[in-house]
Amino acid sequence: MGQIQSLGDFFSMVRRRFWLIALVVFLGTLASIYWALGQKKIYEATAVAQIEAPTIVDAGTRAAGTTSIDRRLRLLEQQLMARDNLVGIIKKYGLYSGVDMSTNLKVATLRDSARLLQITDQSAGWGAPRTPTGMRITVSDTDPEMAALLANELLQNLLDLNNQRRSAAASEQLVFFQTERARVETEITELEARIAEFKEANTKFLPDGISAQREEMLELRSTLLELDQSLIELEGGGARQQNKANQRALINEQRSLISSRIDEIQTAISRAPEVERQFSALQREQEQLKEQYTVITQRATSAEMSQALENQDQFERIEVLETALVPENPVSGSRKKKVVLGFGASGMLGLGLAFLLELLRPVIRTREHLERQLNVKAVVAIPQINGPRSKKRKKVMRAALLVALLAIGAIAFGVLKDGMSGLIGLLQRKPVG
Repeated sequence: MGQIQSLGDFFSMVRRRFWLIALVVFLGTLASIYWALGQKKIYEATAVAQIEAPTIVDAGTRAAGTTSIDRRLRLLEQQLMARDNLVGIIKKYGLYSGVDMSTNLKVATLRDSARLLQITDQSAGWGAPRTPTGMRITVSDTDPEMAALLANELLQNLLDLNNQRRSAAASEQLVFFQTERARVETEITELEARIAEFKEANTKFLPDGISAQREEMLELRSTLLELDQSLIELEGGGARQQNKANQRALINEQRSLISSRIDEIQTAISRAPEVERQFSALQREQEQLKEQYTVITQRATSAEMSQALENQDQFERIEVLETALVPENPVSGSRKKKVVLGFGASGMLGLGLAFLLELLRPVIRTREHLERQLNVKAVVAIPQINGPRSKKRKKVMRAALLVALLAIGAIAFGVLKDGMSGLIGLLQRKPVG
C-alpha cells in the first residue's frame, strides 16, 4: 500500500487529490450520460399461439404420413423465418426504409430480432417426450408499436401456413391414393384378361384337364388291352383267313389310334408342371394386386375421412392464445442505471489514478509516515506555512478549475438536451404501414 496504510492516510490522499478525482468523476459521468443517451431503447412484444387437441380422436381416420406436431412446428418455424416470407413483411411495413441497407442485411436484422420458442408440457416425467402445447413469438424493436405489429404479423403467418400445410397434405394424400387405386384397378383388369386367355389356351394342361386326361388314358389302356386280347382270340379262332385279315387290320388301326392318343396325353402330362407354374405365377400376381388394392382402398377411405375432418376443422389446430400488445417498458435497461454505473466506475477510476500518483511520488508528509519509514521518533513537526502568493495562486487555480468544470457542465447540458430531443422524436415516430 505504500503511503496508504490506514484509513486516515486514505482520507488524506482523497483530500490532496480531490480535484483530480472530481474531474475524473465528472468527465466519466458526462461520458456515461452521452453513452446512455446514444443507446436506443429496445422493446419486446410477445404473441402466443396455442395448439388445440382434435375434438374427434380416431387414429384410423388420420391419413398416412402425417407428421408429429413437433416436426410440424419446426417446419413452420423454418417457413416463417424463410427469406421470401421476411422480405414480404419488410415490404409490407416498410421496415428499415430510412437506412441504407441491402435486402440481405434487412432480412438478417429482422431474423435476429424475432425469436420463436415452443411451449412444452413441463409436467412430463423425466425422459418422457414433451409434446409442444404452444409457441411463443417475441419480436424486439426500437419502436414498441412496430414490435407489437411484427409479432402479430408473424403469429398470423404461423396460422395461415399451418392451415395451408394441413389442407395441402390432406388433399395430396387423397389424390395420391385415388390415383393409386385407379392404377391398381386397371392392372387387375388387365391381369384377369391375361389369366382368361391363358386358361383358354392351356385348358388341357391345367390340373382339371390333366385329371380328365389321366382318366381317359386309363380307359384307353384298358381298351388297348381288350384289343390285344381280341387279337389273341382271333388268331386262335377258326374263322376264315380273309375275315381274320380284315378283323386284324381293324383291330390294329384301333390300337394305333389309341396309342397315338395315349402319347398325346403323356405329352400333355409332361408339359403340365411348367404350365401350372406359369398359371400359379399369374395367380400370385393377382393375389398381390388384390391385397394392394385392399390396402390402398382402406387408406383412400382414411384420406377421404381426413379431408372431411380437415374441412370441418376437427384436426389438431393452432389458435391464437394471446395477441401481442404494445410494450410500455423497454427491456434494454434504464438510462439512469447506466449513468449511475458510469458514475461509480468513474469514482473507482479517479481513486485508482490518485493511488497511482501516490505510488509514483512517495513523499513523507506526516510524522506517522516518518516514523513508519525510518523507524525513528520525530522530535519536532514544523507545519506548512503558506504565504500570500501561495494562497493567491491556489485561489486562481481553484477559480480556473471551477470555470472549466462549469464550461464542461454547460457542454454536458447541451448534449443532454440534444439527446432528450432525439429521444422524444424517436418515441413520437409512427410506424409505417
